[in-house]
Amino acid sequence: MRRFTTPVATAAGMAGLLLASAAQAQIEVEAGDWTLTFDGNVNAYYTNTRCESDAATVQGGLACTDAAESDRRANIRTGFLPAKLGIGASTTQNGLDIAAYVSYWPGVDGGDAVSVAGSADTGLGFGNVNFRQVFLTVGNERIGTFKLGRDLGIFGSDAILSDMSLLGVGTVSDITLGGGNTSLGRVGNGYLYADWKAQISYASPDFNGFGFVIGATDPFDPFTVAPGDNSLAAVGEKTSPAVEGKVTYDWTARDVSGRVWAGFINQKVDDRDGSFDDFRATGFDLGVKAGIAGFEGVAYYYEGKGIGTTAFLHQAASADGTRRDSDGFMLQGTYTLPGLGTKLGLSYGESNLDQNNGDPDTLLDRNSSVIVGAYHPITPNLNLVAEFTRTKAENHAGDDNREDNVALGAILFF
Repeated sequence: MRRFTTPVATAAGMAGLLLASAAQAQIEVEAGDWTLTFDGNVNAYYTNTRCESDAATVQGGLACTDAAESDRRANIRTGFLPAKLGIGASTTQNGLDIAAYVSYWPGVDGGDAVSVAGSADTGLGFGNVNFRQVFLTVGNERIGTFKLGRDLGIFGSDAILSDMSLLGVGTVSDITLGGGNTSLGRVGNGYLYADWKAQISYASPDFNGFGFVIGATDPFDPFTVAPGDNSLAAVGEKTSPAVEGKVTYDWTARDVSGRVWAGFINQKVDDRDGSFDDFRATGFDLGVKAGIAGFEGVAYYYEGKGIGTTAFLHQAASADGTRRDSDGFMLQGTYTLPGLGTKLGLSYGESNLDQNNGDPDTLLDRNSSVIVGAYHPITPNLNLVAEFTRTKAENHAGDDNREDNVALGAILFF
């Protein structure tokens, strides 16, 4: 019997685990012994963003700043979840379920841009393209599933998949203020970005609700996007891969269902030219998600040494290689209105970064945000979204910047 669970769950997981009302109408085509699948989404939002006009220096802060006379920016853009087209192929051979999956993630913004950042919008501009997933899987219900290729990282994955702003916009920040093909959602304001990583991983079979995933992922280099913050930014030796893993337990008891999880990440950062001391980046996270009678709550916490903030190894250590401690949490509650299907949500999260001796007081101390959202399914596949996000960035001198973002738009799954 063929199983399509692995490629489908991975492809649809970014949205399907978040809103049950967003049906994943995957298209299937039989081709001999193979089944080809097509899935994706298209979304667009009008955003009106108020940035801090009298800005303090917060190196690593995620609240947008604007030195112009007007502190408001209007944009028609892609949300936290880029548009997507995914193509999968799966079959069963010699008792093994084998599959491959490739996904293409464009944005609607017209400005010439690289990465997530958007430049000025002008005529003759080009949209953005991002191939986030390219992987194969092999396994079955008895032995589990092996994955080789590029997919969502393991550490922090349940946090981002539980974030209600995945179907909206969340924080914009200076990083994505110009558009690009994504916003930040709650990344850096409650959890570390799981990122899209080259990996060789293994997911266990389901043991009466218990399961685990462990994998080796491509090692990253420490970096910073905040010049002058005394952060290490160097190309390391990369003598060994990073190791990530998590343990999960899913349950359903009468009207209550949910998941608890615990995860870790570990990578050695090796000096190659004597410019900094070697260090090991280590982190762990804990989370729980539970729902009953239309209510759902999420609580999440992470902590690490040398893992950085916002993204893995961003501002992870001082220039000499001394690790910085970091931690954060997210609390989220949603309620789905009976009959209407409208999901109303409120969430708060923060990410904290400690200061080492020699670090400037302008270094980021805390990024935090409050998100209020309404997500209404006008059809099983089409959702209207209204969202407000307030983001605050604070440095170690006690100064702060604030961003307010209103987003109105729609997202269609197919």
